[in-house]
Amino acid sequence: MRRIEKIIIHCSASEFGDVALIDRWHRQRGWRMIGYHYVILNGYRRKGRYAGRDDGLVEAGRPVEEVGAHCRGQNRTSIGVCLIGNYLFSEKQLFYALPELVKELMERFGLTLDDVYGHREFTRFKTCPNFDAKEVLGKVL
Repeated sequence: MRRIEKIIIHCSASEFGDVALIDRWHRQRGWRMIGYHYVILNGYRRKGRYAGRDDGLVEAGRPVEEVGAHCRGQNRTSIGVCLIGNYLFSEKQLFYALPELVKELMERFGLTLDDVYGHREFTRFKTCPNFDAKEVLGKVL
């Protein structure tokens, strides 16, 4: 197993999506598969089609054992988590699914909240995930 030192939170910058759709987008860019290890759905797998059972659903993407493709210079020692959305996220995503997943990953890999970052903290031209990950998670962990 590779050494995990951080969890990096992303957003899809889309109003809809799931692992299958992001995998297709990433393959179209020439990647071999989805770059994120986990995707947290907002209930909209397809544009305009809300399914409440999918809101806050965590889907597995690239296996955690494999190096991700989600944050240049950080992939080798990180896990990438992507929330479907851009600036608006559901309560189920932000206050239930994300904290539950992050807590599980922190316990599994011996990490703390100090080891959780937003993508924007590594790329000055990005605002992703469009919220302060430590601040949001600090309220619920």
